[in-house]
Amino acid sequence: MTRKAVTWQMAAVLGLGACLFPATALAANLTLHGAIQRALINQAVVQQAQHMIAERQDQGRAAHADLLPALSLSTGGIWTQNGNGQPRFVSANGARELIGQVRLQIPLYAPQAYALSALARDRSAIARYRLQQTRLAVAAQVTMAYYQLALDDNELAVWRKALAAARQMLTATQEGYRAGTRSRLDLSQSRLTLMRIRLGLDQARPRARAARRVLALQTGYGMAALPPLAPVAAPLSALPGGAMLRQQADQSQPLLRVADGEIQSARSLLHYRQAARLPVIAATGAYGVDTSTLSQSQQLGWQAILSLQMPIFGFGRNRDRVAAAQEQVAAMQAAKAALQLQIRSRLAADYGAAQAAANALQDAQTLARTARGVYTMTRKGYLAGAESALALQQAENDWVQARLQSAGAAIRARLTRAQLALDSGLLPDQRKPS
Repeated sequence: MTRKAVTWQMAAVLGLGACLFPATALAANLTLHGAIQRALINQAVVQQAQHMIAERQDQGRAAHADLLPALSLSTGGIWTQNGNGQPRFVSANGARELIGQVRLQIPLYAPQAYALSALARDRSAIARYRLQQTRLAVAAQVTMAYYQLALDDNELAVWRKALAAARQMLTATQEGYRAGTRSRLDLSQSRLTLMRIRLGLDQARPRARAARRVLALQTGYGMAALPPLAPVAAPLSALPGGAMLRQQADQSQPLLRVADGEIQSARSLLHYRQAARLPVIAATGAYGVDTSTLSQSQQLGWQAILSLQMPIFGFGRNRDRVAAAQEQVAAMQAAKAALQLQIRSRLAADYGAAQAAANALQDAQTLARTARGVYTMTRKGYLAGAESALALQQAENDWVQARLQSAGAAIRARLTRAQLALDSGLLPDQRKPS
């Protein structure tokens, strides 16, 4: 049996195992929801996205502050070279000019500053959407690691149970051989069965250790501190409708929200480029000493300045920048449409995989019940001397593979549903009924 076939084979045993543990013991088990929440707290990539939000918010506040009045101090002295008592170049105050003022600058009309403030807000929103996208990516990684560990743990449980049964059969065969009721071929066949199961167990152990190490790294646990996983039962409810999943993805998928933010950001940049053609009006009020205006009394006084800056001709640079910004808006809109198509295609493929997994689970459960019945009858017949060791080996092998397939099919059904939730922009949450 291939590794790929074994990879989805282990939740029926877990479903039965859930009945064997008391509620107090299950309370300490690690659920998928708990693993995801712990990873979202501990993983540095989520912390990075949170810092990016704070950085963009600071930039947004700084851009908004550019629209507010600004208070500053202006002071200095000017010395002018003289010849025969006259300045060598034009100067308002002769040999020396002193300035000391407190200035209040008020932007009255600054269209580019308005556009920059809107652009900063858009980028802050994009950072928030990227945090959601990062959380979803982390949840996807943890989900894969969680179910892989559940699969490998179940595979170990199946092989260990098969090993115990094979040891019992070898002991019974040895007793029958000594009593003369079993042949040497039966004894060799029983030993071969035991060896084959040991080989399967030896191959399963390192895979389980690797899967445990991966999940421990994802969730921030140490290898020894990682709790046992909660039992993973087969899903009970029907799959949600495809139309509902598409609607949910359009509303919640952070990739689409990032695309919306990029479009709005491109529009704000377009407004900034267009605003370069508009005038800038500002007012300045100053209070202090300026020998150019109060040269006689040299007392404190007021100044009021109203300035207008208007671009007239720039050799087409503004026109080209506006055209480039318009193309960027169109490119962002096309990128969103392409992304939406990609998400819907992924949803359609994963929905088909979930349907196939549900059908495979039903078939695997039926096969497991049949294989168990055959193994039980063959085992009884072997102990009664009516069946050979070869027949028992074949029946046991079929039962082990059927159990692996059934358990893996249940986990695959769970995993495909979790993938549908991720495609829709939601975190998988096993606490919700499914």
